[in-house]
Amino acid sequence: MFIWFSLDCPLLEHHHMSSPDEFTPEIHDQENKGEYRFQCPSAGLFQCSITGLVFRMEGEGEVLYRTVHWDRRLLSQNGKRPAGPLFKFTCLKGSVCQLHLPHCEIYSSGGCDFLSVAHVTDDNIEFIPPREITETHIIINISGFSAYGDVKDEDSPIVPIRALVLLFYKPPVVPKTRSILNVLLLPRNVVIREVQEEWKRRNGDKYSYIETNPRCQLTPNKEYELSTDLTDEYIIQPKDAEFVDFESYENYFPTFQLFIQTVVEQVHLLLKDNGGEESVWDRLVWLPASPTDVTSTVSAVSPAAPPANPFTPPGRDFIRRHRMALETRMALLPSLFRSLQDCRVLNDEEREEVDSKSTKTLQKQALLDMVVRKGARAQKHFYQVLKEVDPWLVEDLEEQSD
Repeated sequence: MFIWFSLDCPLLEHHHMSSPDEFTPEIHDQENKGEYRFQCPSAGLFQCSITGLVFRMEGEGEVLYRTVHWDRRLLSQNGKRPAGPLFKFTCLKGSVCQLHLPHCEIYSSGGCDFLSVAHVTDDNIEFIPPREITETHIIINISGFSAYGDVKDEDSPIVPIRALVLLFYKPPVVPKTRSILNVLLLPRNVVIREVQEEWKRRNGDKYSYIETNPRCQLTPNKEYELSTDLTDEYIIQPKDAEFVDFESYENYFPTFQLFIQTVVEQVHLLLKDNGGEESVWDRLVWLPASPTDVTSTVSAVSPAAPPANPFTPPGRDFIRRHRMALETRMALLPSLFRSLQDCRVLNDEEREEVDSKSTKTLQKQALLDMVVRKGARAQKHFYQVLKEVDPWLVEDLEEQSD
């Protein structure tokens, strides 16, 4: 069901230069993912403190919204790629006449010239030219509710974007002294709360989100190097890495991992262009002794905890827990593809899309993205197929999580 609105909004000119009133939405659990609820008291401009979305309301109303998965194949067929989260909206009463979607482009770099907004309805997609682009948002007039998200031309020039460096820390478990600091390089317009929730879903309470100033500017596909002031008994992996997650709004994997062999209370981190002298991000980070030493920003806004030991289909749980290992250790065996095609998890066109990726890692990422996007049954079949064609890998991964 869609609720349609006039493209002409009488409030546009009057409020064009006004600043939005910030609100914190109610959060409800929806398919193990937060759904946000905004109860608008009156006409005006209102900004969500969690997602950065801005709504221009014609009057009192109520809006439900959440993030959903992009269909990257559909975007690629139209020469586009994700440039922000895809938000699905439902308006229960009242009306929204304008939507402001956060973007991560640097206005002066010219990257905004290649932005548009995808309007996704079922299996159809249309691309809406912006009414206006500000330093932080793409503005469009609403013509109907379904799903909207920023997209960018695939062949657009590569320019720096506004980005984030997010930290998740696994403290040492007594009597051991080893700890792990995960460093994520992500686009600025990710929903940080959902990054935290995804890490909590995958790892429980093993990792703490470390609050620090995360803002920086990074160039997509450029190599960066992470360094520290620690003198010994540490390892950084990898030594350098490309900023490839500039269009990642779902998985949130670490770009770097810092393994610390001794107990330390603080660490100085520097992120530099590979081979460059100037740092693009430079922070002193205090490390908690245990997860309880950190006030989690997730728990402050999360819905009530689900019942203990909820049933999770084995395939979904397996992929979520071992995604990083699968991307590095899984062999793309012909028998794997053949079995996935036999059980209709994969079709010929999707197989060709996986094969078209330039590296093995990208091929594995594309395959896993396709399986996850198809839901629990597909993930269950994938798990069973992998267990048949590569039983030693599956057994080893499952033993590690016991």
